[in-house]
Amino acid sequence: MNDEIKKAVRKSQAAMQGGYPEQRAVFKSLLLSNPNYFGNLLQSPFNPAIPIAGNTFYEELACLGYHPQQQKLEGVVYIYQPSGYGTDICGAGTPEFVRFYISYDNGAAWEDAGMTGFQAYNIPQGTEGGKRLEYAVSHSIKPNRKFCKSKLLIRVRAILSWNNPPPANQPNWNPVWGNVRESNILIEPFRFIFPYDIFEISKIKIKPELKEILDLDTPIAVKKQTLGLGELASLYKDKGVPVHRFAHAELTSFALGSSPESAEAFTKKFADFKIEISPKISDFLFPTDGDISYEELKCIGLDPNFPDTLVGVIQVKKSAGYSGDPCTDGSREYVTFWGDFDGNGSFETCLGTADVRVYDVDVPSSGIFYAVRLPIDLSKYRQDCKQGPKVVRIRAILSWNTPVACNTPNKVPTWGNREETLINIAPSSDQSSPGKIAILGGVAVSYINDTTGRTENNSLGEAPKFALNNSLVPLDAPFGGKVTLQGLPVPGYSYKVEVKNLDTSEPPTIIVTELELVKGDGTTHKVNANPATLRFDYQSLANNVNNLLAIWRTSGDTKWEVKLSVFDGGGVLQGTDTHKIQLDNTDPEASINITSGAGDCGKFPIGSVISGNFVARDLNFDSYSLGVEPVVNDPGEAVVSPSSGTVQTAPAPGNSWSLNTAGMQACGYVVRLVVWDRTIVNSQSVGHHIPDSVGFCLEEQADA
Repeated sequence: MNDEIKKAVRKSQAAMQGGYPEQRAVFKSLLLSNPNYFGNLLQSPFNPAIPIAGNTFYEELACLGYHPQQQKLEGVVYIYQPSGYGTDICGAGTPEFVRFYISYDNGAAWEDAGMTGFQAYNIPQGTEGGKRLEYAVSHSIKPNRKFCKSKLLIRVRAILSWNNPPPANQPNWNPVWGNVRESNILIEPFRFIFPYDIFEISKIKIKPELKEILDLDTPIAVKKQTLGLGELASLYKDKGVPVHRFAHAELTSFALGSSPESAEAFTKKFADFKIEISPKISDFLFPTDGDISYEELKCIGLDPNFPDTLVGVIQVKKSAGYSGDPCTDGSREYVTFWGDFDGNGSFETCLGTADVRVYDVDVPSSGIFYAVRLPIDLSKYRQDCKQGPKVVRIRAILSWNTPVACNTPNKVPTWGNREETLINIAPSSDQSSPGKIAILGGVAVSYINDTTGRTENNSLGEAPKFALNNSLVPLDAPFGGKVTLQGLPVPGYSYKVEVKNLDTSEPPTIIVTELELVKGDGTTHKVNANPATLRFDYQSLANNVNNLLAIWRTSGDTKWEVKLSVFDGGGVLQGTDTHKIQLDNTDPEASINITSGAGDCGKFPIGSVISGNFVARDLNFDSYSLGVEPVVNDPGEAVVSPSSGTVQTAPAPGNSWSLNTAGMQACGYVVRLVVWDRTIVNSQSVGHHIPDSVGFCLEEQADA
């Protein structure tokens, strides 16, 4: 079955669920009238009107993978329909949200890993008939890493939900439109070991005299071995891995004439290792169709968040044949991407190659899902939204351990396969021009009011969000901590970043903080400003995938102006870009006390109503919460009144609170207050939050 037929079949399967276009058009209104209108809530006092939870007529999360070295979860979402997404590309569209969970115990418990998403639009050019558009979502995680001999597989879950964000910490939540997908992923191991672990693995008890002279807390680097031909032959002798698999690099090099060895020397080397080369080796090395028994490229898509990134999800199917376990260098899965930008079907534009390292591990029957990611610059292909969508066909070829050359878009790999898809390139009006600030403090500048320096809806009425993961941020939010600047590069040019406090007459400050930039292969490198000119050189996208320009460590609570100045290769000023930003680096005010009975830290009999005052205030106030710790009582008990709020309290002594202790266990407790403001902190999170607590002891009542 060819690729086009497979796509049409999958789309027709989704269409069998029905679209319910009238209900989709007023989706939010129906939820207001009945939160369980579509029957997606597991527990609700409301009866469903149309039970269609998990409907994939319009969108489907098709693949979920992980790049262990870059610590990025990647998902590919299929958009099936020409309409049903709010507006065309000149409008606001509607959001597709994806929330991720990770499990270290095969799904018994789930840890919320965060949410991301993208905007979907009505794009008939990419979705008519059997066609579909394929988007990608990316999200950074920091899972618990272990030594390379440890169990490294964990489970991940992702929930796709259209126009309704999946709530936090609810891994079993069902979306109305969307679906849930799970995958096994492998965590990249630590490349060091602590002396304590060496003794534990060896089952040797540490003698006291050794503890006195050894630094047991200093890690020791682990040698990452690359296995040679003989070692691989020995490793795979009884594991069914064929010669043309583990010796693929050597055989291909010789067959293509790039090996310096003679035929006699080459074959003798194999004979010395008792490796028998099949007479059909030419058929294996130059197949008419790629072998997908070991790995298969399942999905490709474009993440439209900044910067644009092509993503591929790969299923690894076997436990052996990847050049060694996680304590070795393993092998690489390479994916090369091409674009057919002129629509002639030739895939003349090579966009680059991405890779991920894989190993021999015990593979579950469903496989292990890896991901590759390739940041790309699509600025020259964008067009105004009034010209219509820019839908482009993308081809990707997976090739194990040997990348496909850029000039061979029709290559059939020995190990791997080819996938094609359609992507939509965001219109030019949605993107910053080179030499401009595109993102300030983690938020696109189109969401920052240039008078107040605070977040606002953009010109299309869309709510502000973080540029790198599409998570919503509050309206009227200031910024604090480290403020990052990001923008597209101008090759061969340099730039200077200055900040000026608008509440003083002091001269601007030039930002020269050293930058640690991420390369396209996931490694990092450091760059500094020229000490004479105080300017940074623009880095290419391959050397700076996040287009990071500067990091400004802010202080104070005033309004500032941020200025980017761009210079050509001769040092001549070519233009400037300025934006205002309101700072808030002051924590909220949080305090709580007990005024009844024995007061703070007092003893109370079970059944008492304990009361007191609390203060929760800030110039940029967001919310507060009140709760009892430890959580040892039954649901409905130990509930503070009020338990939360979104309006700040009166000044000290503040507002009152109370706690009915009836039914609670005898124990020592604290009532914890946490106060949040709505500041965007360090360009990546929302809210300074400050806790305060007051303790008390709850005792059984003495017999009369």
